[in-house]
Amino acid sequence: MTNETPWVGGRTWTPEQARGALPLVRRIADDLVGAFRRWEQAVEAFEYAASGSTVTAPSVEAAQLMADAQRLAAEVDGYERELAKLDIRVAQVSHGLLAFRSERVTGAERDIVPLYWTPTLGEPSYDWPDSVPANGTSTSWPSRAQEVAAKRSRAWRSSSDGSRE
Repeated sequence: MTNETPWVGGRTWTPEQARGALPLVRRIADDLVGAFRRWEQAVEAFEYAASGSTVTAPSVEAAQLMADAQRLAAEVDGYERELAKLDIRVAQVSHGLLAFRSERVTGAERDIVPLYWTPTLGEPSYDWPDSVPANGTSTSWPSRAQEVAAKRSRAWRSSSDGSRE
């Protein structure tokens, strides 16, 4: 989900309500981040195993690792759906950064805004946490995080990272 994705429901969270929900939300966030890290490892293992296969000699190991990665991706999606039912978005999965659907009143205007929280923060905040890079704020899945000749694969970096050389 991204910040442009409409919120699933109509619930809004005050900072106090979000703080009260943290025991449940923390468990889901921990499970989400753990599953995401296992998914990253499964993708890396799959890509390594697949690098030695050909059309005429497919890798049985690569096929199993791909199935494992797909299972883990479905697990990550399940945690995101659990949070979405609570009107909580996953803003950045690798850091467990969540955004509660909140409301901010400015004068006579009421705006729906995210109230951010990550396991490294004690309290939900309307401000983006300093500990989380703002680049790539949506849920992003890395591609080809594979060691190649003692260097990171060029596909690991996004075009916004600048030169690939």
